Amino acid sequence: MKKSFFYWLPVFFALFLVGGCGQSGSLEKGTTTPGAISFNLNFTDLVKNNAKRVYSTYSSNGTPQAITAVSVTLSRSGHSDITQDLSVSNNIATGTVTGLDSGYWHIVANVYHNNASIYTGAVDVDVIAGAQVTAQILFDPADTSTSPPSTGSVALTVGYNKYPGYSKLNQTVSTILQDSVNQKIYIYDSSLGVIAVYDAGTMVREKDLQVSGTPQAMAVATEGGSIFLGYSTGKIYRLNVSDESLVQVADSLMSVNAVVPISSKYLLAINATTWGPSNTYKSIDVTSGQAVSTKSDWYPLYSFAFNQQNGMTYGLDTGLSPADIHRIAVNNSTGSIDTISDSRYHGDYNFGGPISVINHGSRIATASGNMFVSSALSSDDITYAGNLGHPYLDLASDDTLDNLYMLNRDNITKLLVLSQSTFFQTLAVDLVAQPQRVFNTPNGIVVFVKDDSTYYVKVFSKHALGLS
Repeated sequence: MKKSFFYWLPVFFALFLVGGCGQSGSLEKGTTTPGAISFNLNFTDLVKNNAKRVYSTYSSNGTPQAITAVSVTLSRSGHSDITQDLSVSNNIATGTVTGLDSGYWHIVANVYHNNASIYTGAVDVDVIAGAQVTAQILFDPADTSTSPPSTGSVALTVGYNKYPGYSKLNQTVSTILQDSVNQKIYIYDSSLGVIAVYDAGTMVREKDLQVSGTPQAMAVATEGGSIFLGYSTGKIYRLNVSDESLVQVADSLMSVNAVVPISSKYLLAINATTWGPSNTYKSIDVTSGQAVSTKSDWYPLYSFAFNQQNGMTYGLDTGLSPADIHRIAVNNSTGSIDTISDSRYHGDYNFGGPISVINHGSRIATASGNMFVSSALSSDDITYAGNLGHPYLDLASDDTLDNLYMLNRDNITKLLVLSQSTFFQTLAVDLVAQPQRVFNTPNGIVVFVKDDSTYYVKVFSKHALGLS
């Protein structure tokens, strides 16, 4: 039954955590006690939309189920969970949690009718002593019975998440990166100059990394745990996730508009914007900061993909012959750029980014759906190998379960699951808004969707989908 809420509840309500001065829509953090969160959940405005409630929240006689209690649980990696019952009076639930370390805390609010949890909502809040922010909780209907908290007895009316099962991202999304080694998702917000760090398994926001200046390029290190940032000044930095340190690794002496980590020792720094001999590709030793190899190429490439299985790097050009895909071969031992070459087809096939490495590294796919052989042998590399049957917005490969997870471009808001061995579609999952990105994790499929300018995310359980 809960699955059906995705289709029956396109209605949006907001529940705000509010400060203790009678203001609506704010959460007071540390205004009197550093490291404290004061809750003042005002449900009053939400009672006006009774007709838009979901049926499962009604009692058998057709009246809304009374909300008898509210509790909140605060959690954070490396800390014990904190659970507190809120006092309820006149449609306002209040309470204060003190002694919190600075940083992001994941807050789950549960709303009860007797023994049943009928709504649940969550939000990630950054605790900063002396600061006051506004946090928004969107509630989903719940269908699990739990023990009620010990306090609270006033009936409250709450609203619903616009997209039940999805979490709203409370940030601007400029770039999304995956750290598959450490199971993190990094989301860059260029408007604030921060990279938000999320647990890829839960999409709980853990911390923010401050980003200096405006990087033109960023990529996750092959060994995980850090992000390379390239700037127009030519400087390349490593931003370490654990201690948040920023260390310069090289001065490339050129404007950097793309970086491609090749190994724990080498990365490609690229300055390529227009057709002509000025496009420069440098292999940088990140341990010494030295450029060990430099090549110029007439093609301005973009949408790079690195195949860790055979060491090949691929990029696209557009508007030239009229479009093509190129290979960049870098010697993994010396860092030497051995060759940069285009395919044999010179525009015979459609391409388009992103390029995706699939089939255990034996193939690459392009956004047109066209596939090509991926090989360290130049005679075999970029040989046409058929079409996936759909153009795609994004594609993720799951070599463990031998699946592909596709967000297609066919104006169908679905997540498609394809077998990597047959390329037959095995499953289609409806999505609630315009698909944007998809990532594979050991136990889930992370899907980002967009409604107007707002991003939402959901981690689909592979087990729940019958995939594992």
